[in-house]
Amino acid sequence: ARDGPGIASISVEPAGDSEKAFVFNGEAFLRRLMGDRRLAGALLHSFIAGFPSQLNGLRRRIAGEDGPGASSQAHALKGAAATVAAEGLYALAAALERAGSGGEWEHCAELLARAAEEFERFRSALESAGWV
Repeated sequence: ARDGPGIASISVEPAGDSEKAFVFNGEAFLRRLMGDRRLAGALLHSFIAGFPSQLNGLRRRIAGEDGPGASSQAHALKGAAATVAAEGLYALAAALERAGSGGEWEHCAELLARAAEEFERFRSALESAGWV
């Protein structure tokens, strides 16, 4: 009998990138939480509930060409993605942080669209694996 969600890591080939990134690295996530599935579930639910609002905040800062604000918001997203082992989102947030601090607004808009798509992949992968 299987108890709880699967811990398999789910990976995809990110568009435009040569190396494979995990959508969700479940094994690493559970290892960091010492196997506490209840805590894992709570963290994942919290992340999924809060991420769209954080992404919208980033979208507003990019639209207002607020470099420090965009970089700071992207940094927060990067930390949240790292916490839940969303490696694809982490990589995109790191790129957004760099692009925002450099005032690369067109690149930020492209990365923001990719981050929204990656979030949907992440959420879907968690649903398919029984995490949420």
